[in-house]
Amino acid sequence: MNKQSRTWLGAGLTVAVLGAAGYGLVAKFQPAHAQGGGMPPAKVAVAPAKQTEMARFLSGIGTLEANRQVEVPAEVEGRIAQILFTPGAQVRAGQLLVQLNDAPEQGDLERLRAQQSNARTALERTRRLLPQQAATQEQMEQAQAAFDQASGELRRVQALIEQKRIKAPFDGVLGIRKVNLGQFVRAGDAMVSLTDSRTLFANLTLPETALPALRRNQAVALAVDAYPGRVFQSRLSAIEPQIGSDTRTVRLQATVDNTDGALTPGMYVNGKVALPARSDAIAVPETAITYSTHGDSVFVMRPGEKGDGFSVQQVFVKTGERQDGLVVVEQGLKAGEQVVTSGQQRLYNGAAVAPAAKDTLALQESKS
Repeated sequence: MNKQSRTWLGAGLTVAVLGAAGYGLVAKFQPAHAQGGGMPPAKVAVAPAKQTEMARFLSGIGTLEANRQVEVPAEVEGRIAQILFTPGAQVRAGQLLVQLNDAPEQGDLERLRAQQSNARTALERTRRLLPQQAATQEQMEQAQAAFDQASGELRRVQALIEQKRIKAPFDGVLGIRKVNLGQFVRAGDAMVSLTDSRTLFANLTLPETALPALRRNQAVALAVDAYPGRVFQSRLSAIEPQIGSDTRTVRLQATVDNTDGALTPGMYVNGKVALPARSDAIAVPETAITYSTHGDSVFVMRPGEKGDGFSVQQVFVKTGERQDGLVVVEQGLKAGEQVVTSGQQRLYNGAAVAPAAKDTLALQESKS
């Protein structure tokens, strides 16, 4: 072997020795799972299953209806002589809204008043003459009948005149006008809508299975799409005593105060009828539940088999009510068990995990 070959051989041995030493140092300071070729524990967020008091309720949908609402109609036919209201105005009970032409009836009224006055005079004269035997009992009865007939006709015409004065039947807010000046209307034709919405009824429907749990005066929380996040408190005021034969549902009516005018009749409403609270509920965060075709499940964190670290076990559960981000677990969990609330996508039975101080989603956002 020449001198140049010996030089290259020595350099190669030196590199090999240094490489082996470096590998030994790296292997010495690597974690056990890296030396064995395994995956590192998955970072997960965990929370305990807690026994807590959970409010219960029955949910139903429906619509809002005013305490009093009506299409103000014409009682008799006639031509509209005056329109005395402004659409959308607040009116009082008895306020005159529309005047129909009553000129013929006013003429009849004057004539009948005169007839009644004459009949009264004749009746009084006959009544004075009767004790003096200057008038007979028959004449007295005829005078009385004439007076009664005139009075009856007078009241009939007065009632007809009053019918042509269309008034508000109660306090409320008027809607859009449906007639015009000079228009001829028939009896029953609508003039304008009138609504008293200071108190509203929420008409709800629930499955017939809810009937045993319903009582009058139960609290009912109402929500409408127009006011997201706002809850309107009401009381159950009526329960329909019959089940709908076509829908197999029971109709409810809750009364809600609307003095601030926020709600409007006809609104779609979601109602929750309060039931007695449940004190022995086992609840976990909603994010702990994994949903699949095989059923609902959670990953429960357990101590590792060798006492070093933690692993998870998938447990199938039966879920119940949901409220404020929590789910009641009817079967499958005990109070105090730690469940994974974030990071379940990479987990499987027996997977090694490391609980994170913060939610894993928050950790990912901070890294990105």
